[in-house]
Amino acid sequence: MSSLHEFGAVGDGIADDTDAFQHALENGDGLVEIPRGDYRLTRTLVVDLARHQRRAVHGQGGLAKLIVAHAGPAIVLKGTHGGSADPASFKPDVWENERMPTLSGFEIEGDHPEADGIEIIGAVQPTLTGLLIRRVRTAVHVTERARNLIISHCHIYHNTGIGVHFDRLNLHQAIINNSHISYCRLGGIRVEKSEIRNFQMCGNDIEYNNNRAHGIPD
Repeated sequence: MSSLHEFGAVGDGIADDTDAFQHALENGDGLVEIPRGDYRLTRTLVVDLARHQRRAVHGQGGLAKLIVAHAGPAIVLKGTHGGSADPASFKPDVWENERMPTLSGFEIEGDHPEADGIEIIGAVQPTLTGLLIRRVRTAVHVTERARNLIISHCHIYHNTGIGVHFDRLNLHQAIINNSHISYCRLGGIRVEKSEIRNFQMCGNDIEYNNNRAHGIPD
């Protein structure tokens, strides 16, 4: 386990912790722990699974916050899987190095009009659990290709764009469960120009995803 503090992060909401965070992602032992605090980011953190292999980012019970003070996503999970969900289509290095990147137990809050939450590209078994994502444009953007996505026990709340956006995406096997997806102006869950198979939703509260809460007339 690699604590952000060991890599020089301050977590006071003022200092720029981007370099320390990216350093931990690239050079830590794989599990990056975010201690309690507010961590200001001024550019996107990239989790390049092919380069840096298995990775997880874990907060302690929701006590840590990432402040997105830039345009674009706070975190990108980037994989290279080009096959289907059939086990025979997986390359050995994808199974060995890229499976199940996990983000859990922290908050993402926008502090820029074009801030976003999480982007997922080419990832296998991306797992988002126990996250709060608020005051961004799009909270979770999944694009190009993904397999076996799980979003569970998350609060996606009061965003100017879309809660979960499947955008120009080839996706097989996705589960969104036990989550609160509300007050996202352009939709709670939105699928556009995508091929989606085996998409399961259960036990979610999805409501008031419209203009009213943002003071914009219909």
